[in-house]
Amino acid sequence: MEVAEHYRIPHSQLLSWPKSDRDKAIWLHVRKRATCQGCGTRTEEWDPAQGGRRGAYLATESTCPGCQQLAARQDWLSKQHGQHLPAGLKVHLKPNPQPRG
Repeated sequence: MEVAEHYRIPHSQLLSWPKSDRDKAIWLHVRKRATCQGCGTRTEEWDPAQGGRRGAYLATESTCPGCQQLAARQDWLSKQHGQHLPAGLKVHLKPNPQPRG
């Protein structure tokens, strides 16, 4: 039922899919449920008893220029409006119309 709900279709429609399509949808659902939403890894990747290893990943840092731009704009807005930003105010990115250079 959760798979049908994810695709926003009736369960009977999911059952009408070819077996290979149903299997793929179910496999993807199971995999997503087993994946940590915080770090994107699965427990078995870290567990030697399940074929994984303790040092499966290394923590590193990266910087997203888009996220930097969003944070800078949010900081600016906070200073302009104080702690009370207007309800529904969203900060988003849009392409810069100026030519590259």
